[in-house]
Amino acid sequence: MEKFLIDVSEHNGTINWDQVKGHIDGAIIRCGYGMDMTSQDDKQWSRNVAECDRLGIPYGVYIYSYATNTGKARSEAQHVLRLIKGHKLSYPVYYDLEDKSIEGAAVANANIFGDIIEAAGYWCGVYYNRDWHNRIIKGQLDRFTRWGAGYGTNNGQKQDNYKPGFGEDIWQYSSVGSVPGVSGNVDVNVCYRDFPAEIGGNTNHQASAPAPAPQKTESKINTIIRDGQIHSQNFAGTGINADGIYGPETKKAGIKVLQQAMNLDYKAGLAVDGIWGTKSEAALGSHTVRKGE
Repeated sequence: MEKFLIDVSEHNGTINWDQVKGHIDGAIIRCGYGMDMTSQDDKQWSRNVAECDRLGIPYGVYIYSYATNTGKARSEAQHVLRLIKGHKLSYPVYYDLEDKSIEGAAVANANIFGDIIEAAGYWCGVYYNRDWHNRIIKGQLDRFTRWGAGYGTNNGQKQDNYKPGFGEDIWQYSSVGSVPGVSGNVDVNVCYRDFPAEIGGNTNHQASAPAPAPQKTESKINTIIRDGQIHSQNFAGTGINADGIYGPETKKAGIKVLQQAMNLDYKAGLAVDGIWGTKSEAALGSHTVRKGE
């Protein structure tokens, strides 16, 4: 299953969404950039989201981050929440990590941003390219769905050897795509995951109630692990240092403990891989898990 998406902002001008609709499966719309100031709302946001609502085009949103510290990241999260209030998203909220000024703070900021977006009941994802993955992210944001950029010669066509290659659910393969209804170039993407079916939202020409978001379960997992509901002895043999820091490796080990407990308690048949997928989510939602005595 592949879906064709475009991502748009005020830089694409006034879009004729009636023309666009028959040529795409969905859109990721920029709602703004930086901290929560109306002057930093995307100038086409209100029109773009209203048109997608009117036409039943499934969409998600992204914000371009300029946050150099966690305080600014919190403001960026509030910026998004202010603008998406009252809208039904079919794709996640994406945190756009590409500005050079934020390199040193990007990982911590993304975790803060994601916690806030998830606590509000939305799916959260991160956007970055292969260079950022190798130099800066280094697998530290694997809790999120990922949207990756990889262009190659950037001629509007997919070139498989330029896939970002870090488990991305959406691949932005060119910035010079062409779609009827958009004047000039537009970013084009292939999505490998059926987000509208998982999330709900603006499918079938109407705003349907969203399905329960994995982020809510994600927050529950974080609470179970971070608050000590899994006894420390259950981490024996995981190689986790007792440094008091709740990082990606601690979380992965904690997920493995949960998966082992679910397999033991009610034979869930889960792969004990530390990856929280749909099977793990369904198992946690359907049973009371023994979290370690």
